[in-house]
Amino acid sequence: MKVMWMKIEPSPRQAAGLVLTIAVQMLWVALVLVSPAVAGEVYTWTDADGNIHITDRPPQNSSQVESVIRYSNPAETSAPPDPAPQTKSIEVQQAEQLNKQLKRLRERKTQLEKIIVENQASIAAAEKDAAYYRKRSGSYARRNEKSIERQLTVLNDNLTIYQSDLRYVEEDIAETEKRLETIELNMKTPGGESGASAPAN
Repeated sequence: MKVMWMKIEPSPRQAAGLVLTIAVQMLWVALVLVSPAVAGEVYTWTDADGNIHITDRPPQNSSQVESVIRYSNPAETSAPPDPAPQTKSIEVQQAEQLNKQLKRLRERKTQLEKIIVENQASIAAAEKDAAYYRKRSGSYARRNEKSIERQLTVLNDNLTIYQSDLRYVEEDIAETEKRLETIELNMKTPGGESGASAPAN
């Protein structure tokens, strides 16, 4: 069985129509890509001399229009992007940090006050024991007395350190409270973060 192939040549009119279709499609793609903010129509028409026109403006004689392609900017029909999340102002961030710092300082102050009270109680008990052994005679009493005196030295040294730390913490608390008060005042003044409030302590 022999298969015969025939080469069919398009007529001039068919060739012109194919070229016209390709040209219109290319123009439509170019308008969408190059001018994304533009939306409109593409007109194809032939004048009296047989010249083909592809333009975004219709001819004076509307009967000459052969095809109309409407296009639009996809960005115009798409949903608007989600608004960016509001970022906190510098004043609000500083106020939050200072409140956290104040919380830590106050917790440290409470711990030191408790340690100092316990240390003072230990010193009082050790002094009482030392006074007892001072009234006693014998080597056993002397050894206990010296041991208690060494404990008293350590306890008193620790008490001095704890009391010094407590003073520094109290100074830091006062300074931090002053800075926080200044920031909150600035946030309430006109031009600042009016109506904004710092986190609660």
